[in-house]
Amino acid sequence: MSSLEKQDIFGMVERQLNLTEQQGAAIRLLFDGMKRMSDDMTEKHTDMSEKVEEVQMMVQEVRDSVTLTDAECYQMQQAVKSKTNELTKHRYKEADVKFKDMVGRYRRLIWSKMKERFEVAKYSHIRRIDFDDAIEFVQTFQPEDYI
Repeated sequence: MSSLEKQDIFGMVERQLNLTEQQGAAIRLLFDGMKRMSDDMTEKHTDMSEKVEEVQMMVQEVRDSVTLTDAECYQMQQAVKSKTNELTKHRYKEADVKFKDMVGRYRRLIWSKMKERFEVAKYSHIRRIDFDDAIEFVQTFQPEDYI
């Protein structure tokens, strides 16, 4: 092999090495850019997840503070009416003079104890999430528990 042929081979190999190095640098730049984008997306995803969680907590706060609807208040009144009639019938006959008086006393007692139990000034201020508990309170109410 002549020195001219060797120079041509070395030149060609050197050009190939330079080209490979340039391609490697371009791939490195591409990789670094993709990694930065991935890190940014992860950070944005984390930020978004935190914001979603914050919104969910605010929605839960609102949900927890909403009070009974008119329909629920009506159901509550009917439950109290039914319970007071039931309690009075166990102790008096409807024809007794004291029957109506006792119905009223039981009603006032139930409302009073319910407001204490749910820490509200008016029964209509009971939170909607406590509605089922309030109905159960009325249905299981026994005046003897409060004497």
